Amino acid sequence: MRFDSIHNKLIKVDAIQQINDGVIVLKHFFELNVKLLPIYFDLNIKSPKNVRDYLDIDKIKTVFDSYNFDVKASKVLLNSDILDYIQHAYFVIQNSTSTIEEKQQALNLFINECKDLKKSWIKINAN
Repeated sequence: MRFDSIHNKLIKVDAIQQINDGVIVLKHFFELNVKLLPIYFDLNIKSPKNVRDYLDIDKIKTVFDSYNFDVKASKVLLNSDILDYIQHAYFVIQNSTSTIEEKQQALNLFINECKDLKKSWIKINAN
């Protein structure tokens, strides 16, 4: 009986650790995108582009594509649609038929959600 109790507690501790690890990965990903998406936006609206611009665009695409994520994860772990906003902004910025205003609006949605999340984390850390 006692072994079952210890085993259940270890499973709970392991589940909490996995959730914490997931939150850390999400934070890292969105902090990275706070830096990369505005650069990606600027590079995509720049005209004419030079070779360096195209290389930088490819690097950002590589970083973004290397993360395989489910947009629902941020809703579950952070109670936020931040991953959906990141994905939406990335695809709108990438889309050559999107207007500059549409690209800016998608980027702003992401940036505003980032600000809201950061405010929430500051409140949580203050408690």
